[in-house]
Amino acid sequence: MPMWVLTATSRTGQPVNTITGAPTDSVNVYSQEDLDRRLAAAKSDPRDLETTVRRVS
Repeated sequence: MPMWVLTATSRTGQPVNTITGAPTDSVNVYSQEDLDRRLAAAKSDPRDLETTVRRVS
């Protein structure tokens, strides 16, 4: 069961969801290590991502 839902939105409107081309995408995250890795990657992403984390469990 996922522990968090991570949502990333491009502040510049660039596609984040590779399937739909939408500027927002969400992913289920199952561990603290995965969450930390994803947040670090989002900070250096050239699409200027704004992230939100929602705890689900």
